Amino acid sequence: MKVLSISIAAYNVAYTLKECLDPFLKSNVLGELDIMVVDDGSSDNTAEIAEEYHALYPDTFRLIKKENGGWGSTVNTGIKEAKGMYFKQLDGDDYYEPEALNKFIEYLKTNPSDLVIAPYITYDSDSGKVITTEDCNPGCKLLKEYQIKDVPEFGPFMHSLSIKTKLLQNGNVKVTEHCFYTDTEFVLKACNQAQTISFFDMPLYYYRRAAVGQSMSLSGFEKHYMEQYKVIEVSLDYLKNNVKRPEIKKIFDKLLFGTCFWQYLIMFYISVSAEHKANLVKYDCMLKEKAPDYYNNIHFKELDILRKTKFFGYSVLAHHKKKKDNRFTEDGKLAN
Repeated sequence: MKVLSISIAAYNVAYTLKECLDPFLKSNVLGELDIMVVDDGSSDNTAEIAEEYHALYPDTFRLIKKENGGWGSTVNTGIKEAKGMYFKQLDGDDYYEPEALNKFIEYLKTNPSDLVIAPYITYDSDSGKVITTEDCNPGCKLLKEYQIKDVPEFGPFMHSLSIKTKLLQNGNVKVTEHCFYTDTEFVLKACNQAQTISFFDMPLYYYRRAAVGQSMSLSGFEKHYMEQYKVIEVSLDYLKNNVKRPEIKKIFDKLLFGTCFWQYLIMFYISVSAEHKANLVKYDCMLKEKAPDYYNNIHFKELDILRKTKFFGYSVLAHHKKKKDNRFTEDGKLAN
């Protein structure tokens, strides 16, 4: 059995796919890897590039072609097709650092825990400059197995998480398809399958800070913000119906609460319109009904005023909030 299955979400990533795949060739663990390039109905030559790697390294690289279904559908396909002991996701415009990957595979061979959390790095897509290093470690000793119930409050991100494949497959883990912003949903559902956890000591995943027009840019949010609304609803329902352990609820409360808060901010930052106002009111009512604890703990001045005035003054307060927070550059990229 391969040690690690890597599901690469690949939709029209011909311009970055070689940057994603070449670092694997610089590692010395190709034989331990099951790398699935899941082509999500691309219209460029993503598939042809993936086929080149498969032809050269047929025991490591696989091309899986499918109709377009969004990021979540690539994850669902990857889970179904995975052959490795562990499963990890990678976006087709990001990459893994080869030296860290070598050591990571050796660590996974020891079968350390259900979940393995590794630091990740965010870098600027234009300059290559490192922006942040995130370890998602709440202060636990490195390379030591813990029961999740014994770990202090924490919330891992998709870029940091690896999980035993059989837990995903046996747990029938699936995330929402035809939808953006499902990475948190994947993490939450994965955590619900696990009992043990350990923390790796080297940054592995290098995450490209979104360029203009991508999902984490202002124009991306403007286009897809209601898809995050959908993911929040799905995750809240999953929390209510499927999460039984308090330690997993704590992870939901940290990650999902943060996502709920961010959704409010995005709905203030996007352009002002009657449609956006109606959706903000709709979201506020939904959260109050489905997650009153989250609703009652989300506060900022402009939102509090709108709640008191039944959202009268929305356009003025939305403009004010966006200008005050200044979270995006002039061309719409998320500020560092």
